[in-house]
Order: sequence, then C-alpha cells, then structure tokens
Amino acid sequence: MPIYYDERKRRWRFTFNKVVNGHRIRVTKLLPKAWNRNQAQAFDQSETAKLFGAATGTIKQRSLIGDAVVAYCQHRCPSLKEGEEIEKELARLHGYYDGRFIDELPEVAREYIEAECDRVTPATLRNKLSYLRAACRYAQKYHGMDNVPDIDLPRVRNERKEYLVRHEMIQVARSCKTQRNGAWRYARAMVRIAFYSGMRISEIMRIDNKDRLGRYTEIVEDGFILYDTKNGEDRFVPMHPKLKVLLKYLPIPYSVTWMQQIVRRAMDEAGFEHITFHDLRHSTASNLINDDSDLYKVGLLLGHKDPRSTQRYAHLAKKTMNEFIRKLG
Repeated sequence: MPIYYDERKRRWRFTFNKVVNGHRIRVTKLLPKAWNRNQAQAFDQSETAKLFGAATGTIKQRSLIGDAVVAYCQHRCPSLKEGEEIEKELARLHGYYDGRFIDELPEVAREYIEAECDRVTPATLRNKLSYLRAACRYAQKYHGMDNVPDIDLPRVRNERKEYLVRHEMIQVARSCKTQRNGAWRYARAMVRIAFYSGMRISEIMRIDNKDRLGRYTEIVEDGFILYDTKNGEDRFVPMHPKLKVLLKYLPIPYSVTWMQQIVRRAMDEAGFEHITFHDLRHSTASNLINDDSDLYKVGLLLGHKDPRSTQRYAHLAKKTMNEFIRKLG
C-alpha cells in the first residue's frame, strides 16, 4: 500500500517501491503530523504520478510545494518553538498548494488571498503565507528544490488605534460571567493582570504552571520572571500594586480556551466587539505612552526585541509630545 499510518511515529507515511524502465525506485516519506487521511491520499496520487513521470521522462521534474512542506515539517518544525502550530497552519493551507509547483507559489498566494480576504485579517493572511514561503525556502536551501519566486504579501498597518482605558477594562472585567465553578473569577483576574502587566495570555497561563514545552512564569517579590518568552529570551515584568490581591487566583486552573471564551463574551456584552484579549496588552502600552512614558521603556516592558515592534505606538507618542511642547511659555 503506497500510504499507511505509521503507529510508532503516529503519522501517515508514503512509500514507493517499484521497478520503472528497469530501475528500482524506492522512496519513503513521513508526512506532516497534522495531515489527515484525505491529505495523505492526495499526496500519494500526486507523488506517485511525479515519480513515474520523472522515471519515464514523460514530464519535466519540478519541485512541488507539498514536497517542500513535508521536508519543512519533518526536519525544521521539530526545532521551532511554535513548530506544531506551524504544521497545523500549513495543513490548513493544503487545499491551496496541493499538486502545485514551487514556481506557482505567487499564484497560490493570490488565490488564497482572494478566497480568504473577506474572512481573515491582512496580518493573518500574511503570517500564514509567510509559513508557506519559509517552507519552500528551506526546501530550496537544504533539499535542492526549485528556486522560490517572490510573492506579494498583504500590507499590514500596525498602528494600534483600538485600546481600552482603565474604566473600560473594569467594565469588561465585571462583565465576565459564567455558571461553571466560578471560572468567571479567574477570567476577571486575567483581564486585570493583562491590563496592568502587558503580559500575553499564554504568559499569564504559565504563571506557576509549566506548559508542554517546559516554559513558565515565576512570581517573585516585586514582579514576574517570564522564562523563554516568544522572542526566546527571559523577561522581568514589575508587579503593579493592584495585582497583589489577584495572586490568589494563580495559577489559572482552567484551559486557555475556556478563559478566552468567557472574556470574549464579556467584551461583546460590554460593547467592545472589536477588541480581543491580546488588545489588553496593547492597552497597557497605549495608556503608558499617553501618560508620558517613552517608547523605549514600553518596549522593555512588552519584551520587544525589535524596536520596530514598538513603533506601532509612535502615533500616540507624537500626540503626547505635541502636548508636552505646548507647556513652554
């Protein structure tokens, strides 16, 4: 059977072992972990046709995007911090790149953008296509596949104009309600912690609670120490006095999905349908800058390794500076 489920690896595996034109061709490939049976069967058909065509000389051998994705997921993703999530995102794109060659990547990108632009934000489109481009570039560099053409990624405006001020944050926190085991109390605490610390939801969930990769956030006397953060470095976050009363709710005993659902409903009920949990982090930065804090210090608090990440708040700093200069007599 050309494909079968490898119980030991817990993945689908493609195999090809045939004599073509007097030459035996043996190929075996472990397919991405996130692929299902239908995706594995589609790969089997295209890969088998490609191998026969290349062996008989009936088709010019070109590199498939699917082959690049397989190589990337098998050899590169295991060493990436978000490797499993990247595999899942690439699997979701499978219908767009299935059977397509690397030199068709610009067309694949355009088709994906046209199909999803009304449903997905430009930033999300850009991120997902960046994963696909990274897979192709990796395969070109390390597996000798075809050169990767340039693709046009959606332009993203990173200026943060939507954020909550303190009384709006309190309104959202008070709207956190559920009948399940008092989970609303923990969701309410998470809203306040995010606003007064600028921590990501994943970093809050890791307070005194290691995740599957061994990352965690430690509570110390005057703040929090975040180990192995998104940018790969440790970070210290000072503890706002209003957070000390919330320490009794840590660690969070519920799943991140359940907490997000409670907060999402609270946002909607409070009239902030356009605000997400992650925007609480942006609210921290925006409120600090409006209170005369400089971009450099805000970047340190948020853990921005690249100063360009903090530049999204520059328009607020300009407003503050304009007000500051008017104080001159």
